[in-house]
Amino acid sequence: MKTIFFRSTALLVLGLSLGLSSCDDKLDINPAQSVDATTALSNEANVGSAVVGLYAQLGGPTLYGTDLILVPELMAADNYIQFQGSFANYLQYVRRTTNALNSTAETTWRGAYEAINLANLIIEALPVVTTPALKAQFEGEARFARALMHFELVRLYGKQYEPGGANTQLGVPISLIPVKTVEQASAAPTRATVAQVYTQVISDLTAAIDLLPEENPTRATTFTAKALLARVYLQQSNFAQARILADDVIRNSGKTLAPTLSSVFTGRNTSETLLEIQQNDQNNAGTANAGLATFFSSIGQQGRGDVRVLPAFASLYGANDARGTASLLYEGTGTNRAAGQLRTGKWIAYGQNIPLIRLAEMYLIRAEADFRAGSIPTALVDINRVRTRSGATPLTAPQLSLATILRERQLELAFEGFRLHDLKRTRTNIFVPAAGNNPAREQDINSDILVLPIPQREINVNAGLVQNPGY
Repeated sequence: MKTIFFRSTALLVLGLSLGLSSCDDKLDINPAQSVDATTALSNEANVGSAVVGLYAQLGGPTLYGTDLILVPELMAADNYIQFQGSFANYLQYVRRTTNALNSTAETTWRGAYEAINLANLIIEALPVVTTPALKAQFEGEARFARALMHFELVRLYGKQYEPGGANTQLGVPISLIPVKTVEQASAAPTRATVAQVYTQVISDLTAAIDLLPEENPTRATTFTAKALLARVYLQQSNFAQARILADDVIRNSGKTLAPTLSSVFTGRNTSETLLEIQQNDQNNAGTANAGLATFFSSIGQQGRGDVRVLPAFASLYGANDARGTASLLYEGTGTNRAAGQLRTGKWIAYGQNIPLIRLAEMYLIRAEADFRAGSIPTALVDINRVRTRSGATPLTAPQLSLATILRERQLELAFEGFRLHDLKRTRTNIFVPAAGNNPAREQDINSDILVLPIPQREINVNAGLVQNPGY
């Protein structure tokens, strides 16, 4: 058996991308049964269709359609959310009993590398694109997606980046060469260091910034790439560079905060979002065993109601803060769960778009960077801009601290996949409340169990892949 790391990628990804009907912004997918990998991307139209397929791949249930948002929340669930479902793969994350056979760890790995391979196929095929503007755009979109997936992988499957350190801890394999044949799929990639993966991510995003257009409706733009690079630098604790990019996006992208936070999630492609996964009632990540609304919502017959918002977290919102009221925290009415339990109003419809990057995050990045640099007045302005949008009482200068800024990130970005990554970069242990005879304790944020295992199936077929400690 050849490794699933690349073996299924060539055919699956090509089948996904080239069954698309057009290369416009609509993600209407009609998968082909089979594709000749040597000729599939032989003209400009097919490359354009492959780019659309790349966005569709990102929205699948193993990536942003469910797991890249749900899993980081579940891994830091204590005193925040409670998982009430029965899926063993998710329960392992909550209980911190994850093992190398965890199915979600495997499918997320595979889905991310399938997306990376499609990006590589697009880049290799660029010589057939004869329209210069499209050629640059397609390359920028492919590099953006490739960077995005490597970034997600290294955060989940590698230890946290250590500012000022060598960062020689193992990250994930870097994939830059497209796989189109079984022979190519039989290669045995090894894990790059965390430093090497971050270097590649930054390189791809820097190139994407220059290649992408400033306007690209529903798809990545130069400001989308800048915003993602700001996020990457923040994860590295490179606050100066994160601040420069976040400030650029705020000042020059033309984006504005939406009137309400709830409208960002109930609307589509609002003034606030820099990138959304495009979904509708016919094409979405799932309505039964996958999809964000499936797990988070509890409304009549809709949703499993598996993710409950705990009162301890809900109480952090002030009395006037709309983020803590019925518009964004509601008492579930679903038939699967007990009445009166809180749910998030961010994920309430199967076909809703999924905001991945939005302007409020940029304000929060700039505020944190300014505070750390000693620019208290400017940090206060940005924090209050986010707070007052939701009716929260503005903070005063004496109230502003690093803790209140990080708390504001939790309040604003809750249930969007930031939880674990923020705790890791700030070296904040996870508070585990008392339960039964077990006293309250702290889970060390550097624990090996908070890093996903390299899928055992990959280890079995590739001796060059080193397993993470503890698995």
